[in-house]
Amino acid sequence: MDVGKWLRLCRGLAIIVATLLVVSYVTSYVLNEKVEMIYELEGFRRLTPAAPDFESIMTTRGIQLGITFAFILMVVLLVVMFKGEDLNLVKLLTLVAHSFIIVAVFTALQVPFLLQTPKVSYMIVDADFQNVTFRDATLTGIAPEGGVNITSPIVKAAYVKVYRAYPNLTLPNWGIIRPEDVGEVIKNTRTYMNLTDVRWLSGGAELASERLDLCVGNWSSVEYQNMLSRIPVRKQGVGFSEMMIDILSLFSNVGLVVYNSMGFKRLYKASMKLTIIVGILLFLVLFFFGGV
Repeated sequence: MDVGKWLRLCRGLAIIVATLLVVSYVTSYVLNEKVEMIYELEGFRRLTPAAPDFESIMTTRGIQLGITFAFILMVVLLVVMFKGEDLNLVKLLTLVAHSFIIVAVFTALQVPFLLQTPKVSYMIVDADFQNVTFRDATLTGIAPEGGVNITSPIVKAAYVKVYRAYPNLTLPNWGIIRPEDVGEVIKNTRTYMNLTDVRWLSGGAELASERLDLCVGNWSSVEYQNMLSRIPVRKQGVGFSEMMIDILSLFSNVGLVVYNSMGFKRLYKASMKLTIIVGILLFLVLFFFGGV
């Protein structure tokens, strides 16, 4: 039994765990210290969007690293099987696992630039909530049964979508709007809201509606159990430190491609032409599906 082979694999797995910790701590620092989010939605401005806790960040980053690992492994295995070579699975797993030290290094190199980066402000302009409660609410809207006027100490909805749109209900293309133009778009849009499975109190009885498209509404407070999605838009441009962070992230993915391509060449004694093909495939797969 080749004990050294298994020890090297264990070392590779330890590198992945260390990488997960590094990227999780850096992500947590960014979300808690370098990002400020506010709701630019009428009736929701008093809410403070909460950053994900460390366990959630670690889970998300773990899934991301796992997907990246799987894609790299898949590309190399497909090429090896096409070439008709012995898979050398343990050695290949060891190679891919060790390559993640590049991710850890380039993530750590981002820290000095992160420390110099000022806090970045984002406005949430579109959000989906689950199990929402409005207190001391007055709502007027359109339901399947017709116009509805609600005045109730508590109004509950299983699902709420709230978003900014132009008066003709056209949605802004937030993805292409420049930060310096966001303020003008906010000025020219208003908040709309759709509620599903709405329940409220009237005369001591509970009433319900399958759906309510809000026309006018106000309430003293709003609470929600889960935020399902949100669209944040940036209020300011990208500075030098952030550009360097983006460059280091790109180098991290390029480093993964180079490391695994050259490792493939050595492990399977492949030609430079086949090595370049593997490198191109890895880069395309990571770029479109699994980049860290």
